[in-house]
Amino acid sequence: MAAKSRVDIEISKKTISEISSLSLALAAGFDEKRLDKALQAASNATAKAMVKPVKAAAPTRKSRSDGGSGNRIRRAVWAQPVMRDKPGAYVGIRPGRTREDIKGAYYRWMVTSGTSRVPYEIRPKRGKVLRFFGSDGTPVFAKSVTRKAAVPGRPFVTDAVSKNAQLALDTFSMTLTAIIQNGIPKKGRIKLPKLK
Repeated sequence: MAAKSRVDIEISKKTISEISSLSLALAAGFDEKRLDKALQAASNATAKAMVKPVKAAAPTRKSRSDGGSGNRIRRAVWAQPVMRDKPGAYVGIRPGRTREDIKGAYYRWMVTSGTSRVPYEIRPKRGKVLRFFGSDGTPVFAKSVTRKAAVPGRPFVTDAVSKNAQLALDTFSMTLTAIIQNGIPKKGRIKLPKLK
């Protein structure tokens, strides 16, 4: 099984009965739509709380020869609400729109999953030669590069989330409790409370 470059934080109806703040909300008489809204807000807060540990676990290069920091994959870690099966959110690596998009890391799958196909030949998509910096920092120009060894994957996203599972549970329950105590609005967004 390949490593994933994102981790979904899902709330099932089974786990809802185990959380005391939800039983409080059910007793208070909130309807299902407002409860889903509160669960979505708590899921978003939980995913945002996981961004810092995932960024800390992200692999980085010490420095690049072109003056960049080499922290592109670290900068690309983000939290987003899920598109389907709401309520839920995920923490993962932003893909970026193009290779030049510095907010994303187009190569995220290679870092988290690695490569198993060997030999692996890299050819230029545009132009006649590849241009990159070697491990010693000197510029390299080549028509193609053949990778002879497999690249092992580093599933730092799943590792960081599993190491900080208690933080995720605490953040979710504290956020949900605060939202329910403040009241769930019928319209508009829920303002997330500041947690200690």
